[in-house]
Amino acid sequence: VFPLQHGVFPKTVTIDFGSGCIGRDGKFRKGKIITVFTGKMREPGSKATTTFDGYKVDSVSVAGTHEVTNNSTSNNKIFTTKVIEGKLTWNSGRWVKWGSVRTVAQIEGNGTPFWPLDDIFSITGGGRGENSRGNSWGHEVIEPLIKKFTCRWISKGVLRIRFNSTNGVLNFGNGDCDNKATLTVNGNIKIITLP
Repeated sequence: VFPLQHGVFPKTVTIDFGSGCIGRDGKFRKGKIITVFTGKMREPGSKATTTFDGYKVDSVSVAGTHEVTNNSTSNNKIFTTKVIEGKLTWNSGRWVKWGSVRTVAQIEGNGTPFWPLDDIFSITGGGRGENSRGNSWGHEVIEPLIKKFTCRWISKGVLRIRFNSTNGVLNFGNGDCDNKATLTVNGNIKIITLP
Protein backbone atom coordinates (compact mmCIF):
# COMPACT_ATOMS: atom_id res chain seq x y z
CA VAL A 1 0.00 0.00 0.00
CA PHE A 2 1.55 3.32 -1.06
CA PRO A 3 1.06 6.42 1.11
CA LEU A 4 -0.95 9.21 -0.51
CA GLN A 5 0.56 12.25 1.28
CA HIS A 6 3.79 13.55 -0.23
CA GLY A 7 6.50 14.78 2.17
CA VAL A 8 4.80 13.43 5.31
CA PHE A 9 6.83 10.98 7.41
CA PRO A 10 7.05 8.38 8.71
CA LYS A 11 5.86 6.42 5.69
CA THR A 12 5.14 2.70 5.73
CA VAL A 13 5.45 0.76 2.49
CA THR A 14 4.06 -2.78 2.53
CA ILE A 15 4.57 -5.33 -0.22
CA ASP A 16 1.87 -7.94 0.40
CA PHE A 17 2.10 -11.23 -1.49
CA GLY A 18 -1.00 -12.49 0.34
CA SER A 19 -1.32 -16.27 0.43
CA GLY A 20 1.21 -16.53 -2.38
CA CYS A 21 2.01 -15.95 -6.03
CA ILE A 22 4.69 -16.88 -8.55
CA GLY A 23 6.92 -14.07 -9.78
CA ARG A 24 8.56 -13.61 -13.17
CA ASP A 25 11.64 -15.31 -11.75
CA GLY A 26 9.58 -18.48 -11.11
CA LYS A 27 9.80 -18.16 -7.31
CA PHE A 28 6.75 -18.54 -5.08
CA ARG A 29 6.40 -15.76 -2.51
CA LYS A 30 3.88 -15.18 0.27
CA GLY A 31 3.54 -12.91 3.29
CA LYS A 32 4.58 -9.28 3.69
CA ILE A 33 7.71 -7.12 3.45
CA ILE A 34 7.17 -3.95 5.50
CA THR A 35 9.47 -0.90 5.35
CA VAL A 36 9.10 2.22 7.49
CA PHE A 37 10.88 5.37 6.24
CA THR A 38 11.51 8.13 8.79
CA GLY A 39 12.37 10.64 6.06
CA LYS A 40 13.73 10.96 2.52
CA MET A 41 16.74 8.67 2.35
CA ARG A 42 18.91 11.37 0.74
CA GLU A 43 18.50 13.49 3.93
CA PRO A 44 20.93 12.93 6.85
CA GLY A 45 19.30 11.23 9.82
CA SER A 46 16.72 9.34 7.75
CA LYS A 47 16.29 5.62 8.31
CA ALA A 48 14.53 2.80 6.46
CA THR A 49 13.63 -0.21 8.64
CA THR A 50 12.40 -3.39 6.96
CA THR A 51 10.71 -6.30 8.75
CA PHE A 52 8.90 -9.41 7.54
CA ASP A 53 5.46 -10.77 8.37
CA GLY A 54 5.05 -14.41 7.37
CA TYR A 55 7.32 -13.77 4.38
CA LYS A 56 8.47 -16.86 2.54
CA VAL A 57 10.29 -17.52 -0.75
CA ASP A 58 9.64 -21.03 -2.02
CA SER A 59 10.46 -23.21 1.02
CA VAL A 60 12.46 -20.55 2.92
CA SER A 61 10.96 -18.37 5.67
CA VAL A 62 12.63 -14.97 6.13
CA ALA A 63 12.82 -13.19 9.51
CA GLY A 64 14.75 -10.36 11.12
CA THR A 65 15.20 -6.63 10.67
CA HIS A 66 17.14 -4.70 8.02
CA GLU A 67 18.03 -1.06 8.69
CA VAL A 68 19.62 1.54 6.45
CA THR A 69 20.53 4.89 8.04
CA ASN A 70 21.83 8.02 6.33
CA ASN A 71 24.62 9.26 8.65
CA SER A 72 25.97 11.78 6.14
CA THR A 73 27.69 15.00 7.14
CA SER A 74 28.09 18.19 5.13
CA ASN A 75 31.40 16.81 3.82
CA ASN A 76 30.76 13.08 3.39
CA LYS A 77 28.01 10.72 2.29
CA ILE A 78 27.78 7.95 4.89
CA PHE A 79 25.28 5.08 5.04
CA THR A 80 25.10 2.38 7.71
CA THR A 81 23.34 -0.92 7.05
CA LYS A 82 22.40 -3.32 9.86
CA VAL A 83 20.97 -6.83 9.82
CA ILE A 84 19.45 -7.56 13.23
CA GLU A 85 18.62 -11.18 14.07
CA GLY A 86 18.38 -12.21 10.41
CA LYS A 87 17.20 -15.78 9.96
CA LEU A 88 16.35 -18.08 7.07
CA THR A 89 14.47 -21.29 7.91
CA TRP A 90 13.79 -24.08 5.42
CA ASN A 91 10.75 -26.38 5.61
CA SER A 92 13.15 -29.20 6.58
CA GLY A 93 13.99 -27.31 9.80
CA ARG A 94 17.46 -26.29 8.63
CA TRP A 95 18.30 -22.66 9.50
CA VAL A 96 20.90 -19.91 9.15
CA LYS A 97 21.12 -16.87 11.51
CA TRP A 98 23.27 -13.76 11.16
CA GLY A 99 23.73 -10.16 12.17
CA SER A 100 25.94 -7.45 10.74
CA VAL A 101 26.78 -3.75 10.69
CA ARG A 102 28.41 -2.11 7.67
CA THR A 103 29.19 1.56 7.15
CA VAL A 104 30.06 2.89 3.70
CA ALA A 105 31.50 6.40 3.61
CA GLN A 106 32.38 8.31 0.47
CA ILE A 107 35.84 9.69 1.32
CA GLU A 108 36.71 11.28 -2.04
CA GLY A 109 34.69 12.75 -4.89
CA ASN A 110 31.99 14.36 -2.75
CA GLY A 111 32.49 17.70 -4.49
CA THR A 112 31.73 16.28 -7.95
CA PRO A 113 28.31 14.59 -7.65
CA PHE A 114 27.86 14.22 -11.41
CA TRP A 115 31.38 12.84 -11.99
CA PRO A 116 31.69 9.41 -10.30
CA LEU A 117 35.15 8.59 -11.66
CA ASP A 118 36.86 10.29 -8.69
CA ASP A 119 34.68 8.58 -6.06
CA ILE A 120 36.41 6.50 -3.39
CA PHE A 121 34.58 4.68 -0.58
CA SER A 122 35.64 3.39 2.84
CA ILE A 123 33.88 0.32 4.26
CA THR A 124 33.93 -0.63 7.97
CA GLY A 125 31.98 -2.97 10.20
CA GLY A 126 31.59 -6.64 10.90
CA GLY A 127 29.19 -9.50 11.36
CA ARG A 128 28.65 -12.99 12.67
CA GLY A 129 26.49 -15.98 11.87
CA GLU A 130 25.67 -19.59 12.69
CA ASN A 131 23.64 -22.44 11.27
CA SER A 132 21.74 -25.53 12.35
CA ARG A 133 24.68 -27.73 11.33
CA GLY A 134 26.76 -26.30 14.19
CA ASN A 135 28.96 -23.99 12.14
CA SER A 136 29.68 -20.39 13.08
CA TRP A 137 31.55 -17.58 11.33
CA GLY A 138 32.36 -13.93 11.63
CA HIS A 139 34.24 -11.04 10.10
CA GLU A 140 35.51 -7.68 11.28
CA VAL A 141 37.14 -4.88 9.33
CA ILE A 142 40.35 -4.01 11.18
CA GLU A 143 41.64 -1.53 8.58
CA PRO A 144 38.98 0.21 6.42
CA LEU A 145 38.36 -1.46 3.08
CA ILE A 146 38.90 0.98 0.22
CA LYS A 147 36.80 0.70 -2.95
CA LYS A 148 37.41 3.03 -5.88
CA PHE A 149 34.61 3.62 -8.40
CA THR A 150 37.14 3.00 -11.19
CA CYS A 151 38.26 -0.39 -9.78
CA ARG A 152 36.21 -3.59 -9.76
CA TRP A 153 37.86 -4.89 -6.57
CA ILE A 154 38.59 -3.67 -3.08
CA SER A 155 42.12 -2.30 -3.38
CA LYS A 156 43.15 -1.75 0.25
CA GLY A 157 42.21 -2.74 3.79
CA VAL A 158 42.32 -5.68 6.18
CA LEU A 159 39.53 -8.05 7.24
CA ARG A 160 39.68 -10.48 10.18
CA ILE A 161 37.68 -13.63 9.41
CA ARG A 162 36.65 -16.68 11.40
CA PHE A 163 35.06 -20.04 10.56
CA ASN A 164 34.33 -22.14 13.66
CA SER A 165 37.67 -22.14 15.54
CA THR A 166 39.83 -21.20 12.52
CA ASN A 167 40.89 -17.55 12.36
CA GLY A 168 42.45 -15.70 9.47
CA VAL A 169 43.30 -12.29 8.08
CA LEU A 170 42.51 -11.13 4.54
CA ASN A 171 44.69 -8.24 3.33
CA PHE A 172 43.55 -6.51 0.14
CA GLY A 173 46.88 -4.75 -0.52
CA ASN A 174 48.29 -1.25 -0.72
CA GLY A 175 45.74 0.47 -2.96
CA ASP A 176 46.66 -0.94 -6.37
CA CYS A 177 43.70 -1.94 -8.53
CA ASP A 178 44.17 -5.69 -8.86
CA ASN A 179 42.27 -8.89 -8.13
CA LYS A 180 44.82 -10.19 -5.60
CA ALA A 181 44.61 -10.43 -1.83
CA THR A 182 46.71 -12.16 0.83
CA LEU A 183 45.03 -14.71 3.12
CA THR A 184 46.86 -15.65 6.32
CA VAL A 185 45.57 -18.61 8.36
CA ASN A 186 47.58 -20.07 11.27
CA GLY A 187 50.74 -18.43 9.96
CA ASN A 188 50.27 -19.85 6.46
CA ILE A 189 50.15 -17.17 3.75
CA LYS A 190 48.40 -17.63 0.42
CA ILE A 191 47.81 -15.21 -2.44
CA ILE A 192 44.21 -15.52 -3.61
CA THR A 193 42.46 -14.28 -6.74
CA LEU A 194 39.28 -12.29 -6.19
CA PRO A 195 36.32 -13.02 -8.50
